Amino acid sequence: MSVNPSHANYRPDIDGLRAIAVLSVVLFHGFPQLFKGGFIGVDVFFVLSGYLISRIIFEQLNQGTFNFLDFYARRIKRIFPALLIVLVAAYIAGWFTLLADEYGQLGQHIAAGAAFISNFVLWSEAGYFDNSAHTKPLLHLWSLGIEEQFYIVWPLLLWVASKLRVSLFALTLILTAVSLYLNITGIKSDAVATFYSPQTRVWELLVGSCLAWCSLYKKEGLANVAMWFGKWGTRDRTTVDQVRALARIANVLSCIGFILLLYGLIRINRDLQFPGKWALIPVMGTALIVAAGPLAWLNTKILSNRVLVWFGLISYPLYLWHWPLLSFAWVVEASPPSIATRIGLIALSITLAWLTYRLIERPIRFGKHGGLKVSLLVVSMFVLGGVGLKTFDERGFPFRQNVQLADALYTAEAHTIEANLVASYRNYVGGEPSQSSKPVVLIVGDSYNPNWSVGLSTVIDVKQYDIVSVSYLGCKVNITAEKITAIAREPKFEGYCKPFELWINDASVIRRLAAVMLVSYRPFEYDVNPFRFDVIRELKKKNNDFDVFVFGNYFQLDSEKYSSCEKLMYRTGREAEVCLEFADYPKKQTNQEGLLFYPHDLKFSYVDLIGLTCREDKTGCPTQAQGVPFISDSHHLNATFIAKLMRDIQTTQSIKLDALGLQKYLGYRSSP
Repeated sequence: MSVNPSHANYRPDIDGLRAIAVLSVVLFHGFPQLFKGGFIGVDVFFVLSGYLISRIIFEQLNQGTFNFLDFYARRIKRIFPALLIVLVAAYIAGWFTLLADEYGQLGQHIAAGAAFISNFVLWSEAGYFDNSAHTKPLLHLWSLGIEEQFYIVWPLLLWVASKLRVSLFALTLILTAVSLYLNITGIKSDAVATFYSPQTRVWELLVGSCLAWCSLYKKEGLANVAMWFGKWGTRDRTTVDQVRALARIANVLSCIGFILLLYGLIRINRDLQFPGKWALIPVMGTALIVAAGPLAWLNTKILSNRVLVWFGLISYPLYLWHWPLLSFAWVVEASPPSIATRIGLIALSITLAWLTYRLIERPIRFGKHGGLKVSLLVVSMFVLGGVGLKTFDERGFPFRQNVQLADALYTAEAHTIEANLVASYRNYVGGEPSQSSKPVVLIVGDSYNPNWSVGLSTVIDVKQYDIVSVSYLGCKVNITAEKITAIAREPKFEGYCKPFELWINDASVIRRLAAVMLVSYRPFEYDVNPFRFDVIRELKKKNNDFDVFVFGNYFQLDSEKYSSCEKLMYRTGREAEVCLEFADYPKKQTNQEGLLFYPHDLKFSYVDLIGLTCREDKTGCPTQAQGVPFISDSHHLNATFIAKLMRDIQTTQSIKLDALGLQKYLGYRSSP
């Protein structure tokens, strides 16, 4: 929230802190390689929000003047106007630029933003730093969701506690400690949940609440420290000495706070487990700066600077505007916007933020007809949320012209071919497992498994072999001598983990194993699911008489730059060859044996897809099959393409396949 500068308790240094917070976030989103720790600006906001809101609540509860209707009316007039404008602007921009799935997701995010539950929706989708984050124009609303959830629950909790004569400070301290504990312990088991969950982030706001209580009711605490400092530092115990000592302490606190913030901006990056213990750095830095008070030298000379105060006053609309602009630019250009474009968009977001503050925020927050304004704002937000839900339910309104243009490149017929082939996926292909005597080919892998299993099943000789296909996608796998267990990390992965555990331990399957085919994203590099080779090692202990094949990857897009081949095709107006052109993986001349997860102790054959198909410089490399592009996202091969690729390899490279020991497992079947 932004405090009215005319208010008696207004502190310009807090607006200066807001400026540092919002500019850190904006620069991180605009130039993530240069400002790697800028996202901690959100944590600064959390502390300031907790401090300012709690100070109001504590003071009014103490005076007996707290009123829920008045409190929430003020929050609505503060939060809703700018948010409504940005949500409407995003919806209009999305209509003309986004594909059906993107626009449907935007509708869902608008509804979530209107209901202030964006953190929960994004939590269910992926992490804040996931590969498709830059294509979510409303990603940044997760933090607003946490703040609003705090604003809803915290006043009610304090009001009840005050009625029961429970110590508000003790309550705040206990909740802060519990939330901090959940944050530090949870980051190791579920980093995404810890990032988005209000339970693991509320401690940051509560630190501000503790600070607010102390600033109101424990002012003498700092004065006592100053008295001690004065006794220790001088022989005279005059009031002047105490005042000087108090000023020194305030300056020390502010200086330490600034050092912590600067260290956090430099040291913290998205590769660390954040928030966790790392969040203590920006939180405590902010708390120390606020605790130092408005008269500390750095607070007066730097944070109260008119330029920073101005940015602080527009910090909320600036936070709302900057990310949708950058995100839509990324979507439209199908790649990271140029530096000049990003600079221009940041300048535009600052301009829009100022206009929003002057023409929308202030006129609505202040002046007459407050009750009418609140009613209209609530109704408008409710309607906009409904529009978002309708858009999501209608799957992004696929009748829009830009969707039709995209369909011309990846036709509905080609989509149907791929969908029908993928739907043929089975965990087991063959005779009754307990009665069949045929050898088994086991296809095992991560998210690559379903499409690869479908594609491989079109060329494996099912007259001679049964096929078992299992995926450990989303599974927590534990390997013991007795059993390999797979527990789903989330309910949506049960459909993979239960069959994986069933078939990987099946005695009949293990006894009849003839070959294991591993299909994995970057099998020797990917640090997720590092147990993949351990599974094979464990199977070898029970039956050492089977071949192992590790399938290499085909060309891939950099998912940090291009979230989807299909979208890249649409943005450029070209067919799938554009995805091959922009692909930058695999890197040339990679020493596979030097990679982290290369299994030196296992005997296996490496199936080099690119080497068997074309050349490393992409000459002669196929990019589609029956109108289906080789990939739809950034790296998962489509099943139709895998089937064609394997049949072509089988036809043209039989000698090499025989040398690998793979040819004997393949038959000659008609195309699907």
